[in-house]
Amino acid sequence: MVALSDHQRRSLADSGCEVRSDALTRTLYATDASIYRVEPAAVAFPRSAAEAAAVVRAAADAGLPVIPRGAGTGLAGGAIGDGLVVDLARHSRQIGSLDRERRTVHVGAGVVLDQLNAFLRPHGLWFGPDVATSSRATLGGMIANNSSGAHAPVYGTTVDHVEALEVVLADGTVAVVGRGRDGLEELRDQVDRLVARHAATIRERLPEVLVKRWPGYGLDDALRHPGDLTRIVCGSEGTLA
Repeated sequence: MVALSDHQRRSLADSGCEVRSDALTRTLYATDASIYRVEPAAVAFPRSAAEAAAVVRAAADAGLPVIPRGAGTGLAGGAIGDGLVVDLARHSRQIGSLDRERRTVHVGAGVVLDQLNAFLRPHGLWFGPDVATSSRATLGGMIANNSSGAHAPVYGTTVDHVEALEVVLADGTVAVVGRGRDGLEELRDQVDRLVARHAATIRERLPEVLVKRWPGYGLDDALRHPGDLTRIVCGSEGTLA
């Protein structure tokens, strides 16, 4: 871990987002469920998309890489790094109103899977992907990993249950993406053209019979569902948004 410079401290402080760089916080966020240990330079705790966008812009100004983090249940070290860890699980825990007819509900990135299913159960509904860490895995982390579970052949993966996403890009842009959404229209069209250009290779390497794809971006999903950026954001592990 490299100590923050005065410029970096000022940039992060000016973001308006809570940021901690004390030794205890850095130690707590140096590990996740993997075997790795990497101490971050600082940890941010945004309370909203606006605060997340502000601290991401501040990190760019400070020259710090950004590591989005949910509950830290991943086994590959994706929630740790030597830059700015952005904890999206501490405050974003709200469950919005349920649309029973459309079977949709708006949730914060920090909502835990068991918490969501407890909310849905009285209505005869549940969120299909049944990860083993359901008592602590957050929906934001499940989206980042495109998590599934033992019943993936029946219920699919997380991306199959996402209607829309509010995302923050590396430049601090905040947008809502999903089928029929106008957010990031230019980027959406670029992705559609890219996957269409390589359609034959994508179909060969990632056939439709493949239920779960672990490595890489969801190019196969993006090819089958043009016009829907959630298909490629899900599973991107914070590298796209």
